[in-house]
Amino acid sequence: MNDPENTRHVLKPLHGGLSEILGIGAHGSVVALADGSIMLAQESASRISTDGGRTWSDPHPLSCPIPVGGVVRLQSGGLAVYGSRDDRTFFSASNDDGKSWSEPKLIGDFPFFRPLHHSMIQLQTGRLLLAGYIAGPYSWEQRDGTMVSVHPDLQYDDVMAYGTWRGRKFGIEGHGHAPEMGATVVCRSDDEGRNWTRHPGAIMGWFDFDGIPNGHCGQTSCFEPTFAETPDGNVLLLMRSTVGRLVQSYSTDGGEHWSAVVPSDLPSSESPGVMVRLPATGDLLLVWNQVSRDEIRRGYRRGRLSSAISRDGGHSWSFFKTLELSEGLEDLEQVPPEYPIQMVRARDRVGPLPDGWAYSHYANLDVIGDTVILRYPRGGPLLGIAEQNLHKQESVMRVYPLQWFYE
Repeated sequence: MNDPENTRHVLKPLHGGLSEILGIGAHGSVVALADGSIMLAQESASRISTDGGRTWSDPHPLSCPIPVGGVVRLQSGGLAVYGSRDDRTFFSASNDDGKSWSEPKLIGDFPFFRPLHHSMIQLQTGRLLLAGYIAGPYSWEQRDGTMVSVHPDLQYDDVMAYGTWRGRKFGIEGHGHAPEMGATVVCRSDDEGRNWTRHPGAIMGWFDFDGIPNGHCGQTSCFEPTFAETPDGNVLLLMRSTVGRLVQSYSTDGGEHWSAVVPSDLPSSESPGVMVRLPATGDLLLVWNQVSRDEIRRGYRRGRLSSAISRDGGHSWSFFKTLELSEGLEDLEQVPPEYPIQMVRARDRVGPLPDGWAYSHYANLDVIGDTVILRYPRGGPLLGIAEQNLHKQESVMRVYPLQWFYE
């Protein structure tokens, strides 16, 4: 799985002392075990590392009764997992570091609900929160590997964005080029997962060109949420949107109510971020696709993978870093927010792509002590793939010292 040549198409290679592994997917979570090792639990399997994540065992069957989407170490000492099956989301727990598991408890069975990475957190009060998104209604569906639209004149392959690479036509962007809607939903439990309550409504954007929540620019979808508890005990929710920013909402009562969605100051394409609270300080660490509106229009919506730290609960961000960079983009650490705040996507035809056109996206983060384990898919034509052939992308794991993100 270790590949010293894996930076052949990457403009931001790892610095000395950092390690990269290929072949381990971004799903699931990494958690410290009582014996000092760490476990990566994904779907129905687990891997073990005894050297802080630099090397991993082969996958072994995990006896959990649900496919593991994510893991939380509970304040009571046990492990809690969430996972989805047949459009239903379940919870299970273990009191022996994953050797045995409780019977699954249903969190929700409403249609099209999907959690993502780090979708479950435990607040300092002990309350569990699970965030996900309602993935629909879309105007298209997948049939036998082909995206089919309900509108004959808006078929997916016809309306998506394309570029050319060495004279070959590549699909580079699909979402945002056909009608679709999405909203975030939050569930909560006050008894460590035995019973769950769903937030009574869905969370959507409803703001104008300046980001004021007055509805003058209609409804904005809020997909693929990530959230974390802030140092003052509030909860910050960041969501994927179509308006060139991550959009955000706060809860001041443990996830029971949420403020009106507004754009954050974090430029982003229609791509998800992942955010975690750093246990030692309460700081927030975010990894996301930080790109400008012009870069999105030119076909680079996931061409820069960035990180940033917030020390004030998400009200401001600093220590910006670029983790991955596509050829064709400027090597800079921070992209300034832009106005007006409105829908932005790639041009339908972006023209020739550079040899090193690449994307990195759907990152997942785990913090174990003073180590950060980052996992994400990466792709590009030099690997024989483009963004719309996602099943062929490579899986990347990087292991960083936490202090690196503050340097």
